[in-house]
Amino acid sequence: MSSKFSFKNSLYLIALSIVVGAISAILLYGTLKLEEKIEAKMVEMSTSDVFYIVQNSAKAITSLLDQNENFITQIQQNPHLQEAIEEHLSVLLTANIKYAYLLYRDARGTFRFLADASPPAEKALLNQKLDVTNPEWNALYEEKIPLTIRHDFLKELSISYLVPIFQHTEVALVLAIDFSIEKVQNINTTISFMKIALLVTMAIIVLFFFILIIQTVRYIVAKKTAYIDKLTDVYNRNYLQELQEFINLNDYALAVLDIDHFKKVNDTYGHHVGDTILKEVAAIILVNTRKKDDIVIRYGGEEFVILSKIKRNDQAAPLNIFERIFTSIQSHAFSISPTETIQVTVSMGVNLTPSQSRGFSDAFKLADIALYHAKHKGRNAIEIYEENKKSHKHSQLSIGEINAAIEEGRVVCYFQQIVHAPSGKVSHYEALLRIIDTNGAIITPSKILPAIKGTFVLRNITKRVLEICHRTLCEHPALHLNVNLNPQDITNDSILTLLTQYAKEDNIAQRIGLEIIESEDIMHLPSAKENLLFLKNLGYTLFIDDFGTGYSNFVYLTQIQTDFIKIDGDIIKTIVEDKVSLAVVKSIVNFAKEANINVVAEYVSNEEIYEVVVSLGIEYAQGHYFSIPKSSPV
Repeated sequence: MSSKFSFKNSLYLIALSIVVGAISAILLYGTLKLEEKIEAKMVEMSTSDVFYIVQNSAKAITSLLDQNENFITQIQQNPHLQEAIEEHLSVLLTANIKYAYLLYRDARGTFRFLADASPPAEKALLNQKLDVTNPEWNALYEEKIPLTIRHDFLKELSISYLVPIFQHTEVALVLAIDFSIEKVQNINTTISFMKIALLVTMAIIVLFFFILIIQTVRYIVAKKTAYIDKLTDVYNRNYLQELQEFINLNDYALAVLDIDHFKKVNDTYGHHVGDTILKEVAAIILVNTRKKDDIVIRYGGEEFVILSKIKRNDQAAPLNIFERIFTSIQSHAFSISPTETIQVTVSMGVNLTPSQSRGFSDAFKLADIALYHAKHKGRNAIEIYEENKKSHKHSQLSIGEINAAIEEGRVVCYFQQIVHAPSGKVSHYEALLRIIDTNGAIITPSKILPAIKGTFVLRNITKRVLEICHRTLCEHPALHLNVNLNPQDITNDSILTLLTQYAKEDNIAQRIGLEIIESEDIMHLPSAKENLLFLKNLGYTLFIDDFGTGYSNFVYLTQIQTDFIKIDGDIIKTIVEDKVSLAVVKSIVNFAKEANINVVAEYVSNEEIYEVVVSLGIEYAQGHYFSIPKSSPV
């Protein structure tokens, strides 16, 4: 915990440095602005009278000149006029106004003296060049207004004040004075000290900040090195011990993975092979997890902890990630030499609801319990932890219970007749999913499917049903069976592979009808349409199940070339007394006849419904009127 505390302290110090630096910068900015305001006020107080006097002098000089003759020529040719102007200028000189002179700008843009009130030793000659470096002097000729040019020195403000003298609306001469304003010494000293102090403070803070950043980065790098397992390049147990209290268990599902018989691998092939297997297992886990969302930790030896993030729009993602890791390791060939490989299996314990535990340790214990059960059952398995609950006929099965039923062979099929309606003879059967619970009770799909929707368990249960149907068809060569598939199955590669394998066998695909539940999901999946056409070309018969309610799309039926429509039972069971239901059925039947699609009526539960079905020309019917689902088709 001390390292964590020091890390926090580093962050606090960085934040404090930023705050203090910002305050110092604000104070420095304020000091500079204060200095500007003081100087502006000093200039205003000191120059207002000077500017007024100089402007009056400019008017006086103008009055000495003849407006009808060139001002510059007059002064150049008349020494007495030059002396009179210099007398006017000398009146301006004071302790602060050091220089006063009259200038003109020649054709080359050079400023030259016409009169200078300076002492004889410093006095400029007539037409002597004045070196001007500031471009603002030339702006006077365009703007035609008095111009102030400031020169800021440490102890005084030096100002050049330029007043234009006009001849016929154009600037002919420039009356210029240079004067200085001494700064108030105390204010100047205080402000200078404040600026220096603030600059030094900011320099120290910046230096401290950079040192702190460097140290923090070094600390983080060192801690990261301490958190990473050198062999597998995933997090190690130190990471978990130090940061587990910051992990929000509401955001994750937790799995514990253990490599089966790892000690035997080490003993047989050597520790170098064991290390290679650990690295490859870790690499497989990383490939199958999401870098930004999931956390992988080597907990110790051959055991890994995986925290997979739960997202609102995909609650089943963690379980599918765990299963993907499991199957990827199963199918991977692990090298033990340049020419030899071995297969390795793992056992996994999963806690899908760690947030229900008081802390990470408790959540981990539950996943570890599930791992123990997976090993106890023979290893090479995923076990999902479930709280012990007394089962009753109204409760749904949990994912763990369903997964256990698959592994223990308690998934079975019951079979219900589908009859040729006009003759009443059996045409084929629908295989219906059932699970036998640990108490021997028969569980129907409504209590099975909701818990596993979107998970790999649903795929596994579909494969199990297909296997049962395949075996049944092999045992009864004249039998025809329907199997229910959902949108997830239609786009699942392993399901498609299994159906492709069955289609290669003689007279199997031709006796299997694939019932697809009508839904918006399957209509909007481009791959689903392609896969259904692929399966039809393999010889399978396509049925659209539960048609007539929800998302009914007649155009889609023709696109996938469906062979049968099964009208939803909720409509069929009310066609005797409900005119709307009867009208819906009639419209479906009429469409089906035009599209050359066969129709099956579900939920035919009595003779009255059966007679209406026959009268409407519906070819096939299914329901308790003919038979209830049985454990064997014969």
